[in-house]
Amino acid sequence: MPSIPYQGSSLYFDDIGKGTPLLFIHPPGMGRAVFSKQHSLASHFRLIIPDLSGHGDSPTLKPFVSLNSFVDELLFLLDHLQLSTCVLLGYSAGGVIAQEFAAAYNERVSAMILIGAYPKVVHNKLKMMHLIGMKMVRHNPVRLAKIISKAHTKVKSERKELVLHMNKANPEVWYHFYKQSLCYDGIEKMNRCKVPLMLIYGEKSDWVNDQLECYKDCHPKKVYIIPGASHQIPTLHHDALNAILAGEVEGLVSFK
Repeated sequence: MPSIPYQGSSLYFDDIGKGTPLLFIHPPGMGRAVFSKQHSLASHFRLIIPDLSGHGDSPTLKPFVSLNSFVDELLFLLDHLQLSTCVLLGYSAGGVIAQEFAAAYNERVSAMILIGAYPKVVHNKLKMMHLIGMKMVRHNPVRLAKIISKAHTKVKSERKELVLHMNKANPEVWYHFYKQSLCYDGIEKMNRCKVPLMLIYGEKSDWVNDQLECYKDCHPKKVYIIPGASHQIPTLHHDALNAILAGEVEGLVSFK
């Protein structure tokens, strides 16, 4: 697990495989551990999977990290790795950072893949999920980590690993990541962004799938709805997700 010095601290990340680089962006609190089931894709791509500042093994003394600051550290990481372009892959609220990055640094993004993501919170249940997360991370982050980990895993050993990783997160950074994602409105930015876009949703997550309508004016784009899948696609539906990525990424990149 390599790391690089960054603003008086360190950014930790996985860097495995060869080929087209995929940069993975995790949701609030979860860290890079949420993408452990995607490691098998290293036989197809180069996987760059960081812990954002205040998450997992990337510590920060700052109580607040802005979305733009997360974007800046991802740019710093790409520059450090001497990668001129990458495919951005954002899961859930991690997609907010992916969209901000693509809007700011279009030339550094060959394609963008958003999993259960949104450019704006429009569904009441999604809004409520953010508010509950914000309240719980303020009052009982350990319990919240257990709830999220249980929703994402069926195997006890995997759940334990995810909980341990999430418990390293800075609760204040976690809270403000939720809050900024709740208030985010990137619809116009996405409409102007011409980066090839792939949207992936689970069939059974209507409260997230309704966000798909927000991307109706984006072009070019491709949409996948995974049959029978819930929102927790990277962990619970990894076989379907990995098959989509293995089969579609190169074509998506060439679509630009």
